[in-house]
Amino acid sequence: MPSSLHERLYRADLTSFTKLAFYELSPQHELGTTWHIDVMADALEGCLNRGATRLILNAPPRSLKSHCATVAMVVFALGRDPTRKIIVVAGTRTLAAELQRRVVTLMRTPRCRVLFPHLRPTVTPGEIILPHGGGILYRAVGQSLIGRGADLIVIDDPIAPHRAQDEGARGFVHAWYDAEIVPRLNDKAGGAIVLVMQRVHEDDLTAYVRKRGVWTEVLLPAVALKNEAWRLHRRRTVMRQKGEPLLPDREGKDTLIAVLREIGAYNFWAQYLQQPSKALGLERVGWFCAPRPFDSQSGMPIVGAFRKVREIDAILFEVFGVGQPPPYASQAPYSDAEWEARAIIQQQRLLAEAQADRHRHEA
Repeated sequence: MPSSLHERLYRADLTSFTKLAFYELSPQHELGTTWHIDVMADALEGCLNRGATRLILNAPPRSLKSHCATVAMVVFALGRDPTRKIIVVAGTRTLAAELQRRVVTLMRTPRCRVLFPHLRPTVTPGEIILPHGGGILYRAVGQSLIGRGADLIVIDDPIAPHRAQDEGARGFVHAWYDAEIVPRLNDKAGGAIVLVMQRVHEDDLTAYVRKRGVWTEVLLPAVALKNEAWRLHRRRTVMRQKGEPLLPDREGKDTLIAVLREIGAYNFWAQYLQQPSKALGLERVGWFCAPRPFDSQSGMPIVGAFRKVREIDAILFEVFGVGQPPPYASQAPYSDAEWEARAIIQQQRLLAEAQADRHRHEA
């Protein structure tokens, strides 16, 4: 394919440009599996030219979500329209500075300069300004954005996992979002907000914004929890089967199991499987049916017993197919009232058995 056709592709297709940007910034690394990049880039491109205005990307650590959204996309967006104003907000000032450094580095690579020769950035701490009037403002969560407007706002990992356990810290992020983000859009109806993060708590910013509007969501767990079908706008469908790792080249099944054992069930459910509400403790209390007693003259119903199962063991079986199934794995979930009713039945059965034993001894 002639180089001019390659250049036309990179200028027109965010997915192709995102992969090119990776090799420009990390020539010593292999990109490996890329279908998830296709999915993320396709959704991000919808915010640039298909009218999508609210997008959530949830994916595990080190899955290139920041590269896609806060590096490649913003350079591509300014390459297509150098008058566009963008705000990038990161969880920390250090991360914001690193994202700015990577964007400037990409803009100044020879290949990017050939593709978008008009990207001649003037760089100051926290800001990139282009001759055509567009640019990128970099801030950390908590910093004021007053007086600044944007056509596109990208929020990248707004809170660290350890801070997300603090209700006050989460509330601070939520209040900052309400006060600082939506008011900064130049076009409240057409401006786009992209939230890029790993899940860190069941009441994190992803959960908060879901309750307050309609968002397009791309949720990519480290292991598929069900069969997935991603229909891209160019009439291509990407499939992933249940149990298939997201990054088999770098984080296959054995590696992810090792991560699970090291960081624990709660962090794994949240950061790697994007399901922070699933693991609320170290153990699950399960109910499994017991066989009817041989002597059922008392009229007691068929009941069961409670049993504790380590949450890690439950994940190993349910997600990775490793180990023995929990005894209640096939049972439907119960409400709190149903749990209480079954506990009462169990107590009644134990009492009836104790009384029967006492009567036999007395006889």
